[in-house]
Amino acid sequence: MEKDTLLKYLKFLKTECLRHQKDKIITDDEINQLKIEVQNFINRIDKSSFSKEIKLEISKIDFNLNEENHNHSKFKVFKVIGGFQGKEFKEQENRKQRFLKLYNDLDTSLFKIKTIL
Repeated sequence: MEKDTLLKYLKFLKTECLRHQKDKIITDDEINQLKIEVQNFINRIDKSSFSKEIKLEISKIDFNLNEENHNHSKFKVFKVIGGFQGKEFKEQENRKQRFLKLYNDLDTSLFKIKTIL
């Protein structure tokens, strides 16, 4: 993988996160597709000849899309009142927050990697 490809891949992942984060509904299929892209990216980085510093910076990115409770407790009322709809709403908000966090992590790492390169 070349330097330009690395930067383009990071920008692509960042754009995908922002796009999904702005969707009304984030489906399991969208999450799975992004997980596949992330896994391909990580595999390519592992096989690349980039410096340990760049690989370390990429390893700091939290790609876990299954993490919960990014929306903390502000939607607890929906759990009690809304039943299934409240649960769906909470799940979607959780997913949006997770994509936003990943977007921010990618943005920060992209900046740091550009300074290293």
